[in-house]
Amino acid sequence: MLEIAPPLNIRLAHAEDRLFLDALYRESRPDLLALPLEPSAIEQMIAMQRMSRSAGVKQTYPGAQDWLLCWHQEAVGRLLLDMGRDDIRVVDIAVQSAWRNHGFASSALAALQGHATRSNKTISLAVQCDNLVARRVYQRAGFLLRSSDALFDQLIWQPTTL
Repeated sequence: MLEIAPPLNIRLAHAEDRLFLDALYRESRPDLLALPLEPSAIEQMIAMQRMSRSAGVKQTYPGAQDWLLCWHQEAVGRLLLDMGRDDIRVVDIAVQSAWRNHGFASSALAALQGHATRSNKTISLAVQCDNLVARRVYQRAGFLLRSSDALFDQLIWQPTTL
């Protein structure tokens, strides 16, 4: 489905990948890690937030699939995609902090754009307004602002054939 240049590859996530996905989510929540609570309370809060987010995603995007970005065979990131008839929704994209700034997210987006072009689909996503790093990645990839509210910008990318 997604064509990406080796040694980076993309594969569907499996049940055995749960520990990686949990650790990736934990890493993405510095706001919770910084709370003035006992470590066990913080871990419990992160687990509850992860379960709540997962339930919300399943309700909003019941067909979404978890894909792992792998460097050789090592998981380094995640793409959560909902492949609609006319649109591909990027529900989540995350790369482990140790693997950031290697162009993995940009490569994944380029592969997704290639698939969208071949399928004649748009790509949409939401990004937090204050996430300047992600916004720059999406801007470089050609995503445009569709709408905005106090928390999120809704972005869209269209193949030139549309």
